[in-house]
Amino acid sequence: MTRKPYRLAAATLALLVAAPLFTACKEADQALDCGKRAISLTGDVQDLTDSAVNVGQIVDDSRRQKTVDALKKIADDVKKIHDDHSGGKLDAATDKLSKAVSNAQDAVAKGNAPDVGAVASAAGDVTKACAG
Repeated sequence: MTRKPYRLAAATLALLVAAPLFTACKEADQALDCGKRAISLTGDVQDLTDSAVNVGQIVDDSRRQKTVDALKKIADDVKKIHDDHSGGKLDAATDKLSKAVSNAQDAVAKGNAPDVGAVASAAGDVTKACAG
């Protein structure tokens, strides 16, 4: 009977020693997930860039729709990153990107070319925040 307290103490000690490892794994998984979403975001920004070239000057509904779709996809990715991850730099970066996307969507809705540079710059900030 005297071994039970030692076993309990040993099990508790093992759990306490292992807990930081589980936390580190969880943080690593979150960083990896954030990185994957950032890579997806980079592809979405490239799609936006490809579709938005001179979109304000060309009356091509299919091209304009591709620009709208690309902006929607970026907005969805940003929401997923923001909902799944938190942190000072990442929150600031996703907020900046959300605002850039919103401004770009407004421009396209008015028939103007979106500011792709602002979207790309803000997406780069999100990627850096995910990596950091």
